[in-house]
Parts: sequence; C-alpha cells; structure tokens
Amino acid sequence: MATGREDLRTQFTGTVAGSFAIGVDARGTATCTACGRTLGGDDRVRAGCLEYEGHTWELLDLACPDHLAGSVRETMGVRAADQAVIEATLEPTGYHDPFGEFHPEVLTLGAVEILDFSPTVEGYE
Repeated sequence: MATGREDLRTQFTGTVAGSFAIGVDARGTATCTACGRTLGGDDRVRAGCLEYEGHTWELLDLACPDHLAGSVRETMGVRAADQAVIEATLEPTGYHDPFGEFHPEVLTLGAVEILDFSPTVEGYE
C-alpha cells in the first residue's frame, strides 16, 4: 500500500497510459474521456486512478487537465480502495509486455504530480 506522495509518484512514473477503460491506439495517441480530443506525446493529462486489489493501479479516466477535477471526491467519489488523481505528461516511450514484445506506439506517464490521494480507510468513513 502506498503511503506518501513521492511513493505514488514513483509508482505512476512510466506507467502505460492505457487500461481496460482507456484505449491507446497504434498511432501512439489516446482520447480524452471527457471531450474526445486526441492526446499524444508531450500532452499534459489528468487521470483518475484506482488501485486494483493492492497490486496495480488502473486508470479509470484520462483527460485534458481542464476536463477532470483535481480531487478524488469530485472525479470518482471516495471508495473503499486506494484512489488518486494525478497530472502527468504523456511520453512516447513504448512498453515491453510480459512476453517481452516491445510496443513502440504505447504512451507512458512522466512528470507525474499527485493532485489528490484517498486511502482505502476513507471509503469506510
């Protein structure tokens, strides 16, 4: 379980800017989940994130900074799970999948800032 903002920054830096909810296409772009704008390398984005069963972070939203609130409560509501809202720069670094294949079109998160964090315990209050 992450405890500090530096800890979270480290965990999110280099993370693939895609998930089950967020698609990244073969051109190295993603789409703002709020306005549909095409996002690419060097674009600043905000993401609503949920820690999945204490093992990995899942991006629930990926949006232009103007389209996603900077707090967990406003973005996705507080749940009984670690949650965060981050701001980051999309980087066209590519990614090696678990089978060793390199996907050069994949965007990752860099220059990460933690805007808000809600630990699991807050969801029970």
